[in-house]
Amino acid sequence: MIHTLRAEWTKALTLRSIQGTIAAALLVPPVLAFASALAFDGEAPTTASFPIESHGFETAGFGQPLIILLAALVAGTEYIDAQLATTLTATPRRGRVLAAKFIVTAAAAVAVGIVATSAAVLLEHAALGEHGLSVSEFTAGMGWNLVGVAVNYALIGLIAAAVTVLARTFIVTLVVLVPLVLGLTISWLGPVPALRFLPDLAGLQLLTGYPGVGLLDPIPGAVVMAAWAALLCIASWLVFRRRDTTG
Repeated sequence: MIHTLRAEWTKALTLRSIQGTIAAALLVPPVLAFASALAFDGEAPTTASFPIESHGFETAGFGQPLIILLAALVAGTEYIDAQLATTLTATPRRGRVLAAKFIVTAAAAVAVGIVATSAAVLLEHAALGEHGLSVSEFTAGMGWNLVGVAVNYALIGLIAAAVTVLARTFIVTLVVLVPLVLGLTISWLGPVPALRFLPDLAGLQLLTGYPGVGLLDPIPGAVVMAAWAALLCIASWLVFRRRDTTG
């Protein structure tokens, strides 16, 4: 398993498409956080309703599409030109190959989430000046919020990787999941409350609070999102271990 993991890490970190995606995922939240701080109006009526501890975390949602792309590339790049057949010739145990891809996806997503969100929070509060918090004023709740972002990113990454394996192409994953995390389902949450149990909305409050919208609280949401990830990963494993992977 160690050799398989090392091989998957090497493939993931040497592909330019994945390198570019990781770079974008690390840069987008901090850049948006800095722009948000520059546009901040301390006198605006909505300012008082936005917790000061949440500044910076509001940008984490914009990293989700890039995590989905990252996971789709890790799991689906080898379907192009039948490259996966070569991998399976070198490592015939398909379950081991798939497990390694899932581990690499989750680990990369967690690392990106922690680094990018930490940078976003630090940068936004520094740019806010007197309206922000100093590092010594950061709360334990902010630390847990950072953990929530890491969990959300890991789970959405696993969901994206599993969908990619089931579809045998990362295009389907992008077409299906990216519109969801960009707000397609939340716009229908009012008339259809059951949508909060979909994977994109279930864990949304792990990123930051959305009071009054009708979403699941962070812990129940994480459980529901984890259940989706587990079911899709199991389904992809059942299919992957028996299906022809040359096309």
